[in-house]
Amino acid sequence: MRLLFKGKKQEKAAEPHIVTVGSLALYKYLQRLWADRMARHTGTFSRRTWIMVLVIFTLLGSGCSIYLIIHALYGKSGKTVSISRIKKPGHIAETGEADNTATLPPGREYERVRQFRVYMDSLARSPSGSIMYDSITRSRPGLMDSVRFIEIYYQQSKNETK
Repeated sequence: MRLLFKGKKQEKAAEPHIVTVGSLALYKYLQRLWADRMARHTGTFSRRTWIMVLVIFTLLGSGCSIYLIIHALYGKSGKTVSISRIKKPGHIAETGEADNTATLPPGREYERVRQFRVYMDSLARSPSGSIMYDSITRSRPGLMDSVRFIEIYYQQSKNETK
């Protein structure tokens, strides 16, 4: 068993699983078996035979590769390679930073935010609505802070434009 040293504590290194060890041993055994068998069968080959096997292997491999390339480029199966333009998205140059020229939100949107705050305040004040108010604020913790921030921002923007 191997121990890893970390500071003052000694921890055991993770031992490989028995299935992993067994499958690795089986793989090595089959690999050695195949190598021995191939060495026995090809042990009598002369130098000339090896050169012929190499030439035949190279020609077959090259022939298959050339056939696949030609068939992919000029084949009649409809699965030919086509070239299409890559289109650049229109928003690629945008930085994602806020625009400094702040625009005042439309009055309708602000009115909806204000009505929502009034509704939430009325929920918080009523005994039966306080349960719903608590569940809403629990599931959306920063909601009321955001509503207040929007109202303050709108009021400040409105005062600056006057």
